[in-house]
Amino acid sequence: MKVRSKPKQSDPIRWIIGGFGILFILISLYILFSDLSIYRQANRVYPAGVSIASIPVGGLTRAEAETRLEQVFSIPIELRYGEARMQFTPDELGWRLDTAATLDSLEAALPNTGWWQHLWGQSMTAVNTDFPMQVSFNTEACRAFLAENIIPRYDKPATAALPILYTTNYTPGQKGLELNMGAALPAIQDALRSPSARIVNLPVNETPALPLDPANLEVFLKQTILLSGFNGLVELYTQLLPQGDALHFAVRANEPVTPDVAYSAASTIKIPIMVSVFNHLGEPTPDLALGWMRAMITQSDNPPADALMRTYLDENLGPLIVTEDMRALGYQNTFLAGYFYAGAPLLQRIQTPANSRTDVYLDPDFYNQTVPSEIGDLLARIYRCAAASDAQQNDLFPGSVTPSECQMMLDLLAENKIGALIEAGLPPEGDAAHKHGWTSDLDGLLHTMSDAGIVATPGGDYILIIFINSPQQLFFDEGNWLFARLSQVIYNAFNLENQAAWLGS
Repeated sequence: MKVRSKPKQSDPIRWIIGGFGILFILISLYILFSDLSIYRQANRVYPAGVSIASIPVGGLTRAEAETRLEQVFSIPIELRYGEARMQFTPDELGWRLDTAATLDSLEAALPNTGWWQHLWGQSMTAVNTDFPMQVSFNTEACRAFLAENIIPRYDKPATAALPILYTTNYTPGQKGLELNMGAALPAIQDALRSPSARIVNLPVNETPALPLDPANLEVFLKQTILLSGFNGLVELYTQLLPQGDALHFAVRANEPVTPDVAYSAASTIKIPIMVSVFNHLGEPTPDLALGWMRAMITQSDNPPADALMRTYLDENLGPLIVTEDMRALGYQNTFLAGYFYAGAPLLQRIQTPANSRTDVYLDPDFYNQTVPSEIGDLLARIYRCAAASDAQQNDLFPGSVTPSECQMMLDLLAENKIGALIEAGLPPEGDAAHKHGWTSDLDGLLHTMSDAGIVATPGGDYILIIFINSPQQLFFDEGNWLFARLSQVIYNAFNLENQAAWLGS
Protein backbone atom coordinates (compact mmCIF):
# COMPACT_ATOMS: atom_id res chain seq x y z
CA MET A 1 0.00 0.00 0.00
CA LYS A 2 1.41 3.34 -1.11
CA VAL A 3 1.85 6.10 1.35
CA ARG A 4 1.24 9.63 -0.04
CA SER A 5 3.92 12.26 0.78
CA LYS A 6 2.91 15.51 2.39
CA PRO A 7 3.40 18.71 0.22
CA LYS A 8 6.27 21.03 1.21
CA GLN A 9 5.29 24.44 2.54
CA SER A 10 6.97 27.73 1.33
CA ASP A 11 9.68 29.05 3.50
CA PRO A 12 8.74 32.66 4.36
CA ILE A 13 12.31 33.57 5.16
CA ARG A 14 13.43 32.69 1.70
CA TRP A 15 10.78 34.94 0.20
CA ILE A 16 11.74 37.75 2.44
CA ILE A 17 15.39 37.39 1.56
CA GLY A 18 14.58 37.18 -2.15
CA GLY A 19 12.37 40.25 -1.93
CA PHE A 20 15.07 42.26 -0.23
CA GLY A 21 17.57 41.13 -2.89
CA ILE A 22 15.34 42.28 -5.69
CA LEU A 23 14.73 45.55 -3.88
CA PHE A 24 18.44 46.13 -3.45
CA ILE A 25 19.00 45.39 -7.12
CA LEU A 26 16.31 47.88 -8.12
CA ILE A 27 17.71 50.49 -5.77
CA SER A 28 21.19 49.90 -7.18
CA LEU A 29 19.90 50.27 -10.72
CA TYR A 30 18.10 53.46 -9.76
CA ILE A 31 21.22 54.87 -8.17
CA LEU A 32 23.27 53.78 -11.15
CA PHE A 33 21.02 55.39 -13.73
CA SER A 34 20.55 58.48 -11.60
CA ASP A 35 24.31 58.87 -11.37
CA LEU A 36 24.61 58.32 -15.11
CA SER A 37 22.06 61.06 -15.66
CA ILE A 38 23.94 63.34 -13.31
CA TYR A 39 27.18 62.52 -15.12
CA ARG A 40 25.68 63.27 -18.48
CA GLN A 41 24.13 66.47 -17.19
CA ALA A 42 27.46 67.55 -15.71
CA ASN A 43 29.25 66.90 -18.99
CA ARG A 44 26.91 69.24 -20.85
CA VAL A 45 28.38 72.32 -19.09
CA TYR A 46 31.92 73.63 -19.15
CA PRO A 47 34.02 73.39 -16.02
CA ALA A 48 34.53 76.38 -13.78
CA GLY A 49 37.46 78.62 -14.68
CA VAL A 50 37.10 78.19 -18.43
CA SER A 51 36.93 81.40 -20.47
CA ILE A 52 37.11 82.43 -24.11
CA ALA A 53 38.87 85.70 -24.91
CA SER A 54 38.42 86.67 -21.23
CA ILE A 55 34.68 85.88 -21.36
CA PRO A 56 33.87 83.27 -18.64
CA VAL A 57 31.90 80.29 -19.90
CA GLY A 58 32.38 77.95 -16.92
CA GLY A 59 29.08 76.42 -15.81
CA LEU A 60 27.44 77.16 -19.16
CA THR A 61 26.18 74.71 -21.70
CA ARG A 62 27.47 74.91 -25.22
CA ALA A 63 24.34 76.71 -26.37
CA GLU A 64 24.57 79.17 -23.49
CA ALA A 65 28.26 79.78 -24.16
CA GLU A 66 27.54 80.36 -27.83
CA THR A 67 24.83 82.88 -26.99
CA ARG A 68 27.08 84.71 -24.55
CA LEU A 69 29.92 84.99 -27.06
CA GLU A 70 27.64 86.26 -29.79
CA GLN A 71 26.10 88.83 -27.47
CA VAL A 72 29.47 90.18 -26.37
CA PHE A 73 31.18 90.28 -29.73
CA SER A 74 28.25 91.59 -31.71
CA ILE A 75 28.35 94.89 -29.81
CA PRO A 76 29.03 97.68 -32.36
CA ILE A 77 32.48 99.21 -32.62
CA GLU A 78 32.66 102.96 -32.06
CA LEU A 79 35.02 104.76 -34.43
CA ARG A 80 36.12 108.27 -33.54
CA TYR A 81 37.52 110.67 -36.11
CA GLY A 82 38.44 113.81 -34.23
CA GLU A 83 35.22 114.95 -32.56
CA ALA A 84 33.01 112.80 -34.80
CA ARG A 85 31.71 109.50 -33.45
CA MET A 86 30.07 106.68 -35.38
CA GLN A 87 29.17 103.04 -34.67
CA PHE A 88 29.36 100.05 -36.98
CA THR A 89 28.63 96.36 -36.55
CA PRO A 90 31.49 93.88 -36.70
CA ASP A 91 30.04 92.43 -39.90
CA GLU A 92 30.27 95.83 -41.59
CA LEU A 93 33.93 96.00 -40.64
CA GLY A 94 34.72 92.61 -42.17
CA TRP A 95 34.89 90.64 -38.89
CA ARG A 96 33.20 87.28 -38.19
CA LEU A 97 33.27 85.10 -35.07
CA ASP A 98 33.09 81.35 -35.74
CA THR A 99 31.49 80.23 -32.46
CA ALA A 100 31.14 76.59 -33.53
CA ALA A 101 34.83 76.27 -34.33
CA THR A 102 35.71 78.16 -31.15
CA LEU A 103 33.72 75.82 -28.90
CA ASP A 104 34.89 72.73 -30.77
CA SER A 105 38.44 73.81 -30.15
CA LEU A 106 37.68 74.42 -26.46
CA GLU A 107 36.03 71.02 -25.98
CA ALA A 108 38.87 69.22 -27.71
CA ALA A 109 41.31 70.83 -25.30
CA LEU A 110 39.38 70.01 -22.09
CA PRO A 111 40.43 66.87 -20.11
CA ASN A 112 38.15 63.90 -20.90
CA THR A 113 36.86 62.05 -17.74
CA GLY A 114 34.73 58.93 -18.48
CA TRP A 115 31.81 57.60 -16.51
CA TRP A 116 33.89 54.85 -14.92
CA GLN A 117 36.27 57.42 -13.49
CA HIS A 118 33.21 59.37 -12.41
CA LEU A 119 31.91 56.31 -10.52
CA TRP A 120 35.16 56.19 -8.64
CA GLY A 121 34.90 59.85 -7.69
CA GLN A 122 37.22 61.16 -10.40
CA SER A 123 34.89 63.93 -11.65
CA MET A 124 36.01 66.83 -13.91
CA THR A 125 37.90 69.43 -11.94
CA ALA A 126 38.00 73.21 -12.45
CA VAL A 127 40.18 74.37 -15.38
CA ASN A 128 41.64 77.86 -15.16
CA THR A 129 42.29 78.39 -18.87
CA ASP A 130 41.45 81.20 -21.31
CA PHE A 131 40.90 79.89 -24.82
CA PRO A 132 41.26 81.93 -28.02
CA MET A 133 38.45 82.74 -30.40
CA GLN A 134 38.28 81.41 -33.93
CA VAL A 135 37.64 84.52 -36.01
CA SER A 136 38.18 85.86 -39.51
CA PHE A 137 39.00 89.47 -40.34
CA ASN A 138 38.72 90.55 -43.97
CA THR A 139 41.28 93.34 -44.14
CA GLU A 140 40.38 94.34 -47.68
CA ALA A 141 36.67 94.49 -46.86
CA CYS A 142 37.40 96.73 -43.87
CA ARG A 143 39.68 98.90 -46.00
CA ALA A 144 36.98 99.25 -48.63
CA PHE A 145 34.37 100.09 -45.99
CA LEU A 146 36.54 102.85 -44.52
CA ALA A 147 37.36 104.19 -47.97
CA GLU A 148 33.66 104.37 -48.82
CA ASN A 149 32.15 105.56 -45.54
CA ILE A 150 34.85 107.39 -43.55
CA ILE A 151 37.34 108.98 -45.90
CA PRO A 152 34.86 110.87 -48.14
CA ARG A 153 32.97 112.19 -45.13
CA TYR A 154 35.71 113.08 -42.67
CA ASP A 155 39.01 113.45 -44.51
CA LYS A 156 39.76 117.10 -45.23
CA PRO A 157 42.04 117.75 -48.20
CA ALA A 158 44.69 120.41 -47.79
CA THR A 159 44.08 123.63 -49.70
CA ALA A 160 46.43 125.92 -51.57
CA ALA A 161 47.06 129.59 -50.98
CA LEU A 162 44.91 131.99 -52.99
CA PRO A 163 45.70 135.55 -54.11
CA ILE A 164 43.86 138.46 -52.55
CA LEU A 165 42.84 140.84 -55.31
CA TYR A 166 44.03 144.47 -55.09
CA THR A 167 46.85 143.47 -52.73
CA THR A 168 50.22 141.74 -52.95
CA ASN A 169 49.14 139.10 -50.44
CA TYR A 170 47.64 135.63 -50.30
CA THR A 171 45.21 133.77 -48.12
CA PRO A 172 47.40 130.94 -46.78
CA GLY A 173 46.42 127.40 -47.63
CA GLN A 174 44.94 125.21 -44.91
CA LYS A 175 46.37 121.96 -43.60
CA GLY A 176 44.42 118.80 -44.30
CA LEU A 177 43.45 115.65 -42.41
CA GLU A 178 43.94 112.17 -43.79
CA LEU A 179 43.00 108.79 -42.29
CA ASN A 180 46.08 106.67 -41.64
CA MET A 181 44.71 103.47 -43.13
CA GLY A 182 47.80 101.42 -42.31
CA ALA A 183 47.48 102.15 -38.59
CA ALA A 184 43.67 102.15 -38.50
CA LEU A 185 43.18 98.55 -39.63
CA PRO A 186 45.17 96.91 -36.77
CA ALA A 187 43.51 99.21 -34.24
CA ILE A 188 40.06 98.20 -35.47
CA GLN A 189 40.99 94.53 -35.40
CA ASP A 190 42.18 94.83 -31.79
CA ALA A 191 38.89 96.47 -30.80
CA LEU A 192 36.88 93.74 -32.53
CA ARG A 193 38.73 91.10 -30.49
CA SER A 194 38.19 92.93 -27.21
CA PRO A 195 35.03 92.34 -25.14
CA SER A 196 35.28 95.75 -23.49
CA ALA A 197 37.64 98.13 -25.33
CA ARG A 198 35.44 98.63 -28.37
CA ILE A 199 36.24 102.26 -29.06
CA VAL A 200 38.83 103.17 -31.71
CA ASN A 201 40.34 106.63 -31.98
CA LEU A 202 41.18 106.51 -35.65
CA PRO A 203 44.76 107.57 -36.38
CA VAL A 204 44.71 110.69 -38.54
CA ASN A 205 47.64 112.33 -40.29
CA GLU A 206 47.90 116.06 -40.79
CA THR A 207 48.83 116.95 -44.36
CA PRO A 208 50.65 120.21 -45.09
CA ALA A 209 48.96 123.06 -46.90
CA LEU A 210 49.50 122.98 -50.64
CA PRO A 211 51.89 125.44 -52.26
CA LEU A 212 50.57 128.20 -54.41
CA ASP A 213 49.55 126.98 -57.85
CA PRO A 214 51.98 128.53 -60.38
CA ALA A 215 49.02 129.17 -62.68
CA ASN A 216 47.39 131.29 -59.96
CA LEU A 217 50.65 133.16 -59.43
CA GLU A 218 50.82 134.00 -63.13
CA VAL A 219 47.21 135.20 -63.12
CA PHE A 220 47.90 137.32 -60.03
CA LEU A 221 50.95 138.92 -61.62
CA LYS A 222 48.99 139.71 -64.77
CA GLN A 223 46.17 141.19 -62.68
CA THR A 224 48.74 143.33 -60.89
CA ILE A 225 50.00 144.64 -64.23
CA LEU A 226 46.44 145.27 -65.41
CA LEU A 227 45.47 147.15 -62.25
CA SER A 228 48.63 149.27 -62.48
CA GLY A 229 47.33 150.84 -65.67
CA PHE A 230 50.62 150.23 -67.49
CA ASN A 231 49.90 149.46 -71.15
CA GLY A 232 53.41 148.84 -72.41
CA LEU A 233 55.33 145.57 -72.65
CA VAL A 234 56.08 143.69 -69.43
CA GLU A 235 58.13 140.50 -69.42
CA LEU A 236 58.81 138.57 -66.23
CA TYR A 237 60.93 135.49 -65.52
CA THR A 238 61.15 133.84 -62.11
CA GLN A 239 62.53 130.50 -60.94
CA LEU A 240 62.82 128.93 -57.50
CA LEU A 241 66.42 127.91 -56.91
CA PRO A 242 68.40 125.79 -57.28
CA GLN A 243 66.50 124.10 -60.13
CA GLY A 244 62.81 124.83 -59.85
CA ASP A 245 60.46 125.25 -62.78
CA ALA A 246 60.51 128.70 -64.33
CA LEU A 247 57.49 130.98 -64.66
CA HIS A 248 57.96 133.12 -67.76
CA PHE A 249 55.43 135.30 -69.54
CA ALA A 250 55.09 138.57 -71.42
CA VAL A 251 52.10 140.88 -71.95
CA ARG A 252 51.72 143.99 -74.06
CA ALA A 253 48.72 146.22 -73.46
CA ASN A 254 47.53 143.32 -71.29
CA GLU A 255 47.53 140.92 -74.24
CA PRO A 256 49.80 137.84 -74.20
CA VAL A 257 53.04 138.00 -76.13
CA THR A 258 55.49 135.19 -76.84
CA PRO A 259 58.28 135.64 -74.25
CA ASP A 260 61.95 136.39 -74.91
CA VAL A 261 61.58 139.64 -76.75
CA ALA A 262 64.93 141.22 -77.69
CA TYR A 263 65.73 144.09 -75.28
CA SER A 264 68.53 146.60 -75.04
CA ALA A 265 70.54 145.06 -72.25
CA ALA A 266 71.96 148.38 -70.99
CA SER A 267 73.86 147.76 -67.75
CA THR A 268 72.33 144.31 -67.32
CA ILE A 269 74.96 143.14 -69.83
CA LYS A 270 77.55 143.73 -67.12
CA ILE A 271 76.60 140.39 -65.55
CA PRO A 272 77.85 138.52 -68.67
CA ILE A 273 80.97 140.74 -68.71
CA MET A 274 81.72 139.77 -65.10
CA VAL A 275 81.23 136.06 -65.86
CA SER A 276 83.45 136.24 -68.95
CA VAL A 277 86.27 137.98 -67.09
CA PHE A 278 86.23 135.34 -64.34
CA ASN A 279 86.26 132.67 -67.05
CA HIS A 280 89.54 134.04 -68.39
CA LEU A 281 91.12 135.02 -65.08
CA GLY A 282 93.05 132.70 -62.85
CA GLU A 283 92.96 132.71 -59.07
CA PRO A 284 93.62 134.64 -56.98
CA THR A 285 91.58 137.45 -58.51
CA PRO A 286 93.72 140.60 -58.91
CA ASP A 287 92.67 143.47 -56.68
CA LEU A 288 92.57 145.73 -59.74
CA ALA A 289 90.10 143.47 -61.49
CA LEU A 290 87.97 143.14 -58.35
CA GLY A 291 87.90 146.92 -57.92
CA TRP A 292 86.80 147.47 -61.51
CA MET A 293 84.09 144.82 -61.11
CA ARG A 294 82.80 146.48 -57.96
CA ALA A 295 82.60 149.85 -59.69
CA MET A 296 80.97 148.28 -62.76
CA ILE A 297 78.29 146.49 -60.72
CA THR A 298 77.58 148.77 -57.77
CA GLN A 299 78.12 152.14 -59.46
CA SER A 300 77.06 150.98 -62.93
CA ASP A 301 80.13 152.77 -64.33
CA ASN A 302 81.02 152.05 -67.95
CA PRO A 303 84.78 152.83 -67.99
CA PRO A 304 85.56 149.97 -65.53
CA ALA A 305 83.62 147.60 -67.80
CA ASP A 306 85.71 148.65 -70.79
CA ALA A 307 88.91 148.37 -68.72
CA LEU A 308 88.08 144.82 -67.66
CA MET A 309 87.49 143.69 -71.23
CA ARG A 310 90.58 145.46 -72.60
CA THR A 311 92.86 144.18 -69.85
CA TYR A 312 91.66 140.61 -69.29
CA LEU A 313 89.91 139.64 -72.53
CA ASP A 314 91.22 141.45 -75.61
CA GLU A 315 92.20 145.06 -76.15
CA ASN A 316 90.21 145.37 -79.35
CA LEU A 317 87.75 142.47 -79.42
CA GLY A 318 86.89 142.11 -75.74
CA PRO A 319 83.11 142.52 -76.28
CA LEU A 320 83.08 139.75 -78.87
CA ILE A 321 84.82 137.41 -76.43
CA VAL A 322 81.98 138.07 -73.99
CA THR A 323 79.58 137.16 -76.81
CA GLU A 324 81.54 133.97 -77.58
CA ASP A 325 81.39 132.94 -73.94
CA MET A 326 77.62 133.44 -73.92
CA ARG A 327 77.34 131.33 -77.07
CA ALA A 328 79.37 128.61 -75.32
CA LEU A 329 76.70 128.54 -72.61
CA GLY A 330 73.98 128.15 -75.23
CA TYR A 331 72.69 131.73 -75.23
CA GLN A 332 71.83 132.83 -78.77
CA ASN A 333 70.22 136.16 -77.92
CA THR A 334 72.69 137.73 -75.47
CA PHE A 335 75.61 139.63 -76.94
CA LEU A 336 77.92 142.62 -76.63
CA ALA A 337 79.16 144.02 -79.97
CA GLY A 338 81.18 147.03 -78.88
CA TYR A 339 82.73 148.92 -76.01
CA PHE A 340 80.80 151.44 -73.91
CA TYR A 341 82.90 154.54 -74.51
CA ALA A 342 81.40 157.23 -76.72
CA GLY A 343 82.11 156.65 -80.38
CA ALA A 344 83.17 153.02 -79.89
CA PRO A 345 82.88 151.15 -83.18
CA LEU A 346 80.33 148.42 -83.69
CA LEU A 347 82.57 145.37 -83.95
CA GLN A 348 79.94 143.11 -85.51
CA ARG A 349 76.31 143.37 -86.54
CA ILE A 350 74.71 140.44 -84.73
CA GLN A 351 71.41 138.90 -85.75
CA THR A 352 69.61 136.68 -83.25
CA PRO A 353 66.36 134.71 -83.14
CA ALA A 354 64.94 137.33 -80.77
CA ASN A 355 65.82 140.44 -82.78
CA SER A 356 64.61 138.73 -85.95
CA ARG A 357 61.05 138.48 -84.67
CA THR A 358 58.39 140.37 -86.56
CA ASP A 359 55.57 140.19 -84.01
CA VAL A 360 57.36 142.37 -81.44
CA TYR A 361 60.33 144.59 -82.27
CA LEU A 362 61.51 147.26 -79.83
CA ASP A 363 64.40 148.54 -81.95
CA PRO A 364 66.96 147.31 -79.40
CA ASP A 365 70.51 148.64 -79.17
CA PHE A 366 72.80 147.15 -81.83
CA TYR A 367 75.62 147.10 -79.28
CA ASN A 368 74.15 144.95 -76.54
CA GLN A 369 71.02 142.88 -76.21
CA THR A 370 69.60 140.08 -74.09
CA VAL A 371 66.40 138.20 -73.30
CA PRO A 372 65.04 137.45 -69.80
CA SER A 373 65.34 133.66 -69.91
CA GLU A 374 69.05 133.77 -70.80
CA ILE A 375 70.06 136.31 -68.18
CA GLY A 376 67.91 134.38 -65.69
CA ASP A 377 69.60 131.09 -66.54
CA LEU A 378 73.02 132.74 -66.26
CA LEU A 379 72.22 133.93 -62.73
CA ALA A 380 70.98 130.45 -61.81
CA ARG A 381 74.29 128.98 -63.02
CA ILE A 382 76.21 131.46 -60.86
CA TYR A 383 74.07 130.47 -57.86
CA ARG A 384 74.56 126.74 -58.38
CA CYS A 385 78.28 127.21 -59.04
CA ALA A 386 78.72 129.03 -55.73
CA ALA A 387 77.12 126.10 -53.90
CA ALA A 388 78.89 123.38 -55.91
CA SER A 389 81.04 120.91 -53.99
CA ASP A 390 82.56 119.39 -57.11
CA ALA A 391 82.93 120.08 -60.83
CA GLN A 392 79.93 117.90 -61.72
CA GLN A 393 77.61 120.30 -59.89
CA ASN A 394 79.06 123.34 -61.64
CA ASP A 395 77.54 124.12 -65.03
CA LEU A 396 79.24 127.52 -65.39
CA PHE A 397 82.52 126.89 -67.19
CA PRO A 398 83.63 124.06 -64.89
CA GLY A 399 87.38 124.02 -64.51
CA SER A 400 87.66 127.71 -65.37
CA VAL A 401 85.20 129.38 -63.00
CA THR A 402 85.40 128.13 -59.41
CA PRO A 403 82.79 128.17 -56.63
CA SER A 404 84.78 130.84 -54.78
CA GLU A 405 84.73 133.05 -57.88
CA CYS A 406 80.98 132.51 -58.24
CA GLN A 407 80.55 133.52 -54.61
CA MET A 408 82.52 136.70 -55.38
CA MET A 409 80.05 137.44 -58.18
CA LEU A 410 77.09 136.97 -55.84
CA ASP A 411 78.72 139.19 -53.24
CA LEU A 412 79.32 141.93 -55.80
CA LEU A 413 75.72 141.77 -57.00
CA ALA A 414 74.52 141.90 -53.38
CA GLU A 415 76.50 145.13 -52.86
CA ASN A 416 74.37 146.84 -55.49
CA LYS A 417 71.99 148.67 -53.17
CA ILE A 418 69.72 151.17 -54.89
CA GLY A 419 66.50 150.88 -52.84
CA ALA A 420 64.44 150.69 -56.03
CA LEU A 421 63.03 148.25 -58.57
CA ILE A 422 63.17 144.66 -57.22
CA GLU A 423 64.60 145.87 -53.90
CA ALA A 424 61.71 148.25 -53.35
CA GLY A 425 59.23 145.39 -53.01
CA LEU A 426 61.21 143.40 -50.46
CA PRO A 427 60.86 143.46 -46.67
CA PRO A 428 63.99 143.51 -44.47
CA GLU A 429 64.04 139.70 -44.51
CA GLY A 430 64.61 139.66 -48.27
CA ASP A 431 67.90 140.52 -49.95
CA ALA A 432 68.50 141.03 -53.67
CA ALA A 433 71.80 140.38 -55.44
CA HIS A 434 71.00 142.11 -58.71
CA LYS A 435 71.98 144.36 -61.59
CA HIS A 436 69.60 146.96 -62.91
CA GLY A 437 69.68 148.71 -66.22
CA TRP A 438 68.05 151.58 -68.06
CA THR A 439 69.21 154.08 -70.62
CA SER A 440 67.82 156.87 -72.77
CA ASP A 441 67.09 156.09 -76.40
CA LEU A 442 68.00 158.24 -79.40
CA ASP A 443 65.03 160.51 -78.66
CA GLY A 444 66.55 161.26 -75.26
CA LEU A 445 63.65 159.59 -73.43
CA LEU A 446 63.50 156.57 -71.18
CA HIS A 447 61.64 153.67 -72.77
CA THR A 448 63.11 150.47 -71.24
CA MET A 449 63.90 149.49 -67.66
CA SER A 450 65.24 146.18 -66.40
CA ASP A 451 66.36 144.47 -63.22
CA ALA A 452 67.86 141.00 -62.97
CA GLY A 453 68.71 139.38 -59.67
CA ILE A 454 68.78 136.56 -57.18
CA VAL A 455 66.50 137.17 -54.20
CA ALA A 456 67.36 135.44 -50.92
CA THR A 457 64.39 134.96 -48.57
CA PRO A 458 63.43 132.80 -45.56
CA GLY A 459 61.09 130.82 -47.80
CA GLY A 460 63.69 130.07 -50.44
CA ASP A 461 65.93 131.80 -52.96
CA TYR A 462 64.71 132.62 -56.44
CA ILE A 463 65.61 134.30 -59.71
CA LEU A 464 63.62 137.37 -60.71
CA ILE A 465 64.03 139.13 -64.05
CA ILE A 466 61.74 141.99 -65.06
CA PHE A 467 61.88 144.03 -68.28
CA ILE A 468 59.37 146.73 -69.14
CA ASN A 469 59.11 148.88 -72.25
CA SER A 470 56.83 151.70 -73.27
CA PRO A 471 56.58 153.23 -76.74
CA GLN A 472 55.93 156.56 -75.02
CA GLN A 473 58.17 158.12 -72.43
CA LEU A 474 58.55 155.82 -69.45
CA PHE A 475 58.65 157.76 -66.20
CA PHE A 476 60.95 156.20 -63.65
CA ASP A 477 58.49 156.43 -60.75
CA GLU A 478 55.82 154.68 -62.79
CA GLY A 479 58.18 151.86 -63.73
CA ASN A 480 59.65 151.62 -60.24
CA TRP A 481 56.18 151.24 -58.69
CA LEU A 482 55.37 148.36 -61.03
CA PHE A 483 58.73 146.65 -60.38
CA ALA A 484 58.23 146.90 -56.62
CA ARG A 485 54.67 145.64 -56.80
CA LEU A 486 55.57 142.61 -58.92
CA SER A 487 58.58 141.91 -56.72
CA GLN A 488 56.44 141.82 -53.59
CA VAL A 489 53.80 139.60 -55.18
CA ILE A 490 56.51 137.04 -55.92
CA TYR A 491 58.21 137.43 -52.52
CA ASN A 492 54.92 136.70 -50.76
CA ALA A 493 54.26 133.72 -53.03
CA PHE A 494 57.45 132.07 -51.76
CA ASN A 495 56.96 133.26 -48.16
CA LEU A 496 53.32 132.51 -47.40
CA GLU A 497 53.99 132.19 -43.66
CA ASN A 498 55.83 135.51 -43.47
CA GLN A 499 54.24 137.83 -46.02
CA ALA A 500 55.21 141.44 -46.53
CA ALA A 501 52.61 144.20 -46.47
CA TRP A 502 52.43 146.78 -49.23
CA LEU A 503 53.47 150.12 -47.81
CA GLY A 504 53.35 152.14 -51.02
CA SER A 505 50.50 154.30 -52.23
